[in-house]
Amino acid sequence: MRLTETGTLLALISAYDNRNFNEETTAAWYDLLAPYTLAEAKHAVKKHYSETRDWLMPADVLRIIKTERRARLAKVETIVPSRADMTDTAAELATTKALSKAIASGQLTPEQYGDYLRSDTPWSMYRRGILALRGAA
Repeated sequence: MRLTETGTLLALISAYDNRNFNEETTAAWYDLLAPYTLAEAKHAVKKHYSETRDWLMPADVLRIIKTERRARLAKVETIVPSRADMTDTAAELATTKALSKAIASGQLTPEQYGDYLRSDTPWSMYRRGILALRGAA
C-alpha cells in the first residue's frame, strides 16, 4: 500500500466513525500497513464495522488481513511453481515466494493457480495476463 492509499483508507474509517486524521496519523498507519494491499485493508475495515462498533486500530486491520491470508493459503495446500519456472533453484524459490504472496493477498485465486500449474507459461508472463484482465497492468 502506498502512503496516499493509506490516506484513502483513513478517509473510509472516518466515514464510519467520524474520526479526524492528520499527516502523522497517516504516516503511522502506513508504517504498519505498507506490506498489504489497499483492497485487503478496505475489506478489513468494512468487515470490522459490519461486526462491531468498537474503535478500529491498525492491529484490528492487520488481524483481519492475516486471518484471511491464512485462509486463502489453506485452500491451496502446497504451493509449487509450474515446470516453466523450474529452470534453477533460485528461480523456483523466487516463484514460490511470489505465488504465495499473490495467493495470500487474493490477487491469484486457487482456480487461477491451478490454471497456471497446468500451463507452460512462466509466472512472470502468466501474472501479467492476470493483471491485464483485471485492468491493473
